[in-house]
Amino acid sequence: MYPNFLAQYDPTTDALVKKVELKHGLFWSTTLTHDRKRMLVVTDQQQTIEVVDLATGMVTAEHSFREDGFILRIRDVRECPGGVHWLVRTDRVKKQIDRYAFEPAQWLLYDTATKKVVRKPRKLPEPLERGAQLSADGTQWLQQDDDGNLRFLNARTCKEEAKIDLRTPRFFGAGAIRLTGTDLLDRRDPNRALMLFTSTDPVEKNRTVWGLCELDLQQKRVVDVQEWGPQQSAWGMRVATRKRVAAAMTGGGGFGGERSGGETPKSRLLLYDLDNGRKLADVQEEFRPRRSLVAISPDGDKIYIGTAGSDFEVFDAQLKRLKTVELDGEIVGRIHVVDG
Repeated sequence: MYPNFLAQYDPTTDALVKKVELKHGLFWSTTLTHDRKRMLVVTDQQQTIEVVDLATGMVTAEHSFREDGFILRIRDVRECPGGVHWLVRTDRVKKQIDRYAFEPAQWLLYDTATKKVVRKPRKLPEPLERGAQLSADGTQWLQQDDDGNLRFLNARTCKEEAKIDLRTPRFFGAGAIRLTGTDLLDRRDPNRALMLFTSTDPVEKNRTVWGLCELDLQQKRVVDVQEWGPQQSAWGMRVATRKRVAAAMTGGGGFGGERSGGETPKSRLLLYDLDNGRKLADVQEEFRPRRSLVAISPDGDKIYIGTAGSDFEVFDAQLKRLKTVELDGEIVGRIHVVDG
């Protein structure tokens, strides 16, 4: 929250319960650590990473990446297994006598204990470049290959150690399963996952269905697949962490708020039951420009519309407008669901 705060918001009371003042001014990005106990915030004109402890609400460490003779910008921060090392991507501009020279982007393997750069790899391993994520127990990387199969990779070498086959048809006429990356267990169970998926008809290729796929992460197999029907056209789906409910937003009044013919287009808000894929609610609402769906409460009983302002527009579980909550600073960036 502007100008230099990380704010904790309680969706039960709809009030701020904690504000953490950052040490180096305006923030640029935030990353929730794998253990869900800290936030990594890029500040100091994108040259420093501040570590915020969520329990105490204090900045507990500062990691500067300033480099003499260069203008440096931190663009990406990724935790490595164990949480001690980070992969940090920086853009660098060299200060020369009469001009600035743009240098290639650089990856750094950074040791947070010693506050030193251990290595400068020329590029990341291919799975990490393609969005591999840490497993729930933090011991492996998980990544989907070109066929959509879920690969289990060694934490250090990124070599494949096992795979769940999602490409082979489950029965004659079935399409391959493509996981959407949304785990209804919130990536907390090291033994299983409940993943939303899409599947394209191998014959009638313009027909795509969606559903729920249960995976056994220990035995590396598909346990169950439920198809719900035609894929829903909506972006930015938000899933409640304590209840199998999801919210989505679509239509002209979403992010950007383009106007046509002098009229403000309306957005469509939708609520889905993720036990069966059924639509629970569907309404049209008018919002000011640059408003979008930003969060759903953990219990799935409140929906939040935000960005471009210092307020949340709050809707209930039937998508009826409840109220507007005004905060004391512009709300920007991603909203993370944390414990506590």
